[in-house]
Amino acid sequence: MARRSLRRAAGGRLAPRLLAAGLVAVGLGSAAPASAAAGDLPKDPDALVKVIGDAIAAKDYAAFEELVYWEGAGKIKRNIVRFELNRGLGRKVRSITFEPFPENGMAGVLATGKLEPNMEVTNRVRVIYDEPDVPSTGKPPTAVFLVGKIDEEYRIGLVNRKRIPDDD
Repeated sequence: MARRSLRRAAGGRLAPRLLAAGLVAVGLGSAAPASAAAGDLPKDPDALVKVIGDAIAAKDYAAFEELVYWEGAGKIKRNIVRFELNRGLGRKVRSITFEPFPENGMAGVLATGKLEPNMEVTNRVRVIYDEPDVPSTGKPPTAVFLVGKIDEEYRIGLVNRKRIPDDD
């Protein structure tokens, strides 16, 4: 069943909703991602955009992996995110922009009561790939990453399943 969910999330009708909900990129594997040492991550928007652009151009998954704040992500979420991140590597990029995150940008996600961001999201990074428009939408292929700061460093956040406390 997990395989079916992963396939559906990665390439089916759920994919746009998952990206919009902050499910950045993903590749397969179960090893825990490496963490960047304090002070190694971007501290300003230009540096973050450069790291993302360089990682895409160089097909450097490890650079992306360090940016992602994995707190609260389960095995399936990690696989989905890895898949999405890997899917963007090596693609030609038309533009990368650092944007403010809308004040009510999480309203739809939070309204379900089942999902929550793993960090405070203050911005987003939009990557528009230099490829033909997606036939079903007429828009260029795009990846949107939810961004916030932890210890003055920019990180890519995730939207995870809300943990329900066991009150037994």
